[in-house]
Amino acid sequence: MLLRSILMLDDSAHSIALGTAIGMFIALTPTVGIQMLMVLCVAFLTRPFFKFNQVASLITVYVSNPLTIVPIYWFDYKIGTYYVGGSMTQKDFARILEFEGFSGWWETVKQLLLEVGSPLIIGSLIVATFFSLMTYPIMLRLLMHFKKQKPADSPDDPETQTVLPSQATDPGQNLKSVHLHSS
Repeated sequence: MLLRSILMLDDSAHSIALGTAIGMFIALTPTVGIQMLMVLCVAFLTRPFFKFNQVASLITVYVSNPLTIVPIYWFDYKIGTYYVGGSMTQKDFARILEFEGFSGWWETVKQLLLEVGSPLIIGSLIVATFFSLMTYPIMLRLLMHFKKQKPADSPDDPETQTVLPSQATDPGQNLKSVHLHSS
């Protein structure tokens, strides 16, 4: 359902694919609870350099949700342990991620950072980078296929196509376009 929502967005394939890749990066980092805010911050900070579809990013951050957070963060943690070590079991890891309400969320964040911070953050940066780099070309291809985009210089509406004469009879005459309209 999330993929369909993204494919139905009205924007360029590049902008949507870039937004999806940025959303995927944020979704795979240990930022649950502030991911939507992070998308808006990234959009604000990168606006002078490039633009991306923020709605695609906001939809994509839902990859991490209460059902997927333990497997995603556990995978991030395990990847991180290859670089900085760690000995937490999956059961203990899942226990840390159980919380209720905002105060419980804040305690969970503190516990994550104190008990599994280094391997989780390092692993998440590696995993998020890999999957976001894979997301862009896959989404671009899907969008191009489903939208069947045409080159930017060919109009989509046949009723407003521009017709130019092949040769001007008078060299001083300006070429004017003629718009075809149905009556």
